[in-house]
Amino acid sequence: MENVITIDKKASEELKSILSSMDISADTIRIFISGMACHGPMFNIAKDEEKKNDYAMEFDGIKYVADKALMEEFGGFEIQFLEEDSFHGLYVKPQIMPESDGGCSSCSGCH
Repeated sequence: MENVITIDKKASEELKSILSSMDISADTIRIFISGMACHGPMFNIAKDEEKKNDYAMEFDGIKYVADKALMEEFGGFEIQFLEEDSFHGLYVKPQIMPESDGGCSSCSGCH
């Protein structure tokens, strides 16, 4: 499997709308691990610059980057637009989902 970053058209439009509404000019967006949850890492995006050890791809005028080690570990990423009931937003999905033991012993569960 080739390591790639993909973004669907609706997600791209939503991201541009968010950036515009916050008066943020961004030509490079980074995918990164933003934290850990019971079922593994959580991913997010932020305005950044391309670095020497990055994988990069461009879509619709924006360059999306991620560290090559992150790309190798998770096989690439897909940025999706999700909409359900009154919720809508962007979701960063790894191509290789992290293995999970079903939870952690330090809490009673995620609610």
